[in-house]
Amino acid sequence: MLLLASMSLMPLAMSGQSATLTIEITKIRFEKGWIRLGLYNHPDQFPVNPSRTYDFRKTSLKDGMMEIILDDILPGTYAISLLDDVNGNDQMDYKLVKIPGEGFGFSNNIKPGLKHPPYDQCSFLIPEGQYRIRIEMQYFGKKT
Repeated sequence: MLLLASMSLMPLAMSGQSATLTIEITKIRFEKGWIRLGLYNHPDQFPVNPSRTYDFRKTSLKDGMMEIILDDILPGTYAISLLDDVNGNDQMDYKLVKIPGEGFGFSNNIKPGLKHPPYDQCSFLIPEGQYRIRIEMQYFGKKT
């Protein structure tokens, strides 16, 4: 039920600080595919140019929930976007009229409707040490 990503945003030897972020992702509808995570540390990046991306197989998915760990990141202000990439094509698929056809989520559990939310609504502070958040996946339409 736990996935670990050990990718640094910057060399930590220079900073002497590190943080570990645990993310509980809930309400995942589908067992197949990938969870794609974008980590953003500046408003100009959000939501299309993350400072770091992570891809997680859903091997640890249980009862619509999985937990992942981002290890050795620098403390600071970040935002997260998630994609439940069911068909594994590395992008959001859309239904008619630009309605998302796959699940998505944002830090702070912002519910944006048909438009992505602004960075400042999704941003949060990761302190040095351990930090934990929960993000609920959102889907348009019925579960199939």
